[in-house]
Amino acid sequence: MTPREPAERQLERVLHALAVAAREGGASLAELAAELGVAPERLLRDLEEVTARAYYLEPPVDIDIGIEEGRVEVWTTGEFRRPVKLSPREALALTLGLRLLAEESAAERAAALRALAARLDAGLAAVSAAALAEDFALGAGDPAGEGQLAALREAARERRPVELRYLKPADVEPETRALHPYALVHSGGRWYAIGHCPEAAPAGGRAPAIRAFRLDRILAVTPLGGSFEVPSDFDVQDYVATGPAGIPRGSLFRAQETLEVTVRYLPRIARWIEEQVLGVLQPDGSILVRHVVADPGWLVRHVLYHGADAEVVEPPGIRDLMRQRIEQIRISQEEKEWSEAAS
Repeated sequence: MTPREPAERQLERVLHALAVAAREGGASLAELAAELGVAPERLLRDLEEVTARAYYLEPPVDIDIGIEEGRVEVWTTGEFRRPVKLSPREALALTLGLRLLAEESAAERAAALRALAARLDAGLAAVSAAALAEDFALGAGDPAGEGQLAALREAARERRPVELRYLKPADVEPETRALHPYALVHSGGRWYAIGHCPEAAPAGGRAPAIRAFRLDRILAVTPLGGSFEVPSDFDVQDYVATGPAGIPRGSLFRAQETLEVTVRYLPRIARWIEEQVLGVLQPDGSILVRHVVADPGWLVRHVLYHGADAEVVEPPGIRDLMRQRIEQIRISQEEKEWSEAAS
């Protein structure tokens, strides 16, 4: 059985044929069929289906198709007088998509995709940047959460309440939450703000509701008036043990000191890393990421997890720590092999 042709392919032929045949003098059926890569009989059936459906479409379509002595002529009110044209925003979206596909394609296909994107760019050159950006919220933002980290640090130090715009997992719109930030902590490579959330406070004057908010999900931090006191019995380790919402179980680190570490991820995993964190793509396809961490041990484990595809660039102290850990692993592995051989 001959596989059924996709409807979009037939639609492409019809839209092109109608636009060409609507020009003065029409078009040769044979030449048009050859241009579209189909037999004249196939194109003729396409056009007959258009005329058959034109009479019961709602609203009715003003279109007449004449075929005489091997030529096709189309009369229409205007909608089909030119090939389908992309709007500037559609063209912009398409050129971005083509470039993303090119990054993941073989050399020959990548070159063809980039050439097509360049043709779209040429058409966009006449459109002002302001017009293209009109419906877009463009900007680097703060994907690493460093601005929020600084604002929350100050609020925790000065005992000042804040308002958060927080986007929970699977939510489409962020919610507004008030927070008395008691502590900023680091766990599993992520920052968390832990404190009293008035909206979640239980009734009856019982202990305040303690909540944790991941900084990479905080979109904005706004200082509020007033002040708060951290309860004398508050211990962040208590909340690690019970695993409150948003905090993984395991070791947790106070945010008194942080360290900036630059890691290079090789091209094989660079695209995946770029989807997780903000980084700078390099000409060779690798990506440099600046991590702000409170636990050097986590950073070492993180890099070792990626094996040869990740390398600490700076600072030298962390590079030395990596070498020490790798040497420890090597010695441990050799001792294990000697022990197995001896047994």
